[in-house]
Amino acid sequence: MAASSKDAAFWSKISRKYAADPIRNMDGYLQTLDRTKSYLKPEDHVLEIGCGTGSTALLLAPHVAHITGTDLAPGMIEIAAEKRAEEGLENVTFKVAETLDHNPQDGAYDAILAHNLLHLLHDLDQSLQRIAALTKTGGVFISKTVCAPEAGGIKYALIRALAIPLMQRIGKAPYVNFISVPDLERRIERAGFEICEVISQPGLMQSHYVVARKL
Repeated sequence: MAASSKDAAFWSKISRKYAADPIRNMDGYLQTLDRTKSYLKPEDHVLEIGCGTGSTALLLAPHVAHITGTDLAPGMIEIAAEKRAEEGLENVTFKVAETLDHNPQDGAYDAILAHNLLHLLHDLDQSLQRIAALTKTGGVFISKTVCAPEAGGIKYALIRALAIPLMQRIGKAPYVNFISVPDLERRIERAGFEICEVISQPGLMQSHYVVARKL
């Protein structure tokens, strides 16, 4: 089975449990949600890649002209579509797609979002280049990524070297690639963006929020 197919199967399998689990850091989520809203305009067309069960896309929909949410896992998109139907929102589209499935010839977006996605991608640089191609000049790319801590320590080393590979071997974890904050920012800039805001939420695995504008 191809790597992306394995990832899709993993996320689809846990989609119902994922949807039922509460957000671990609600304050941090609300903070970055408010910051994201501040960059969006009523006339914007937005793409959220790796939208999961659609919660963020549905919260942002009233603030934009249209938002498209995509995810590689059919199980996640099934739940997102159910939520959309319950809320009766007409300016939201959900569909199954991987990052590289998006075709720049279909049109560019005013804003592209990727929350809790970049550390799960096998092809980060290629994906960032595709995201840049999908973003209008002057548009924004907003991401939130779990990154490696600046001073990892033994606990982080054990998680990365032992715990995660073991869980992956028994099908309890997806592919992950924790990179440093400086490395993440360099890659975003190299893809053709200028970083204009960052928020770091510390922890064993720090969560790094980045707003970058397409040059």
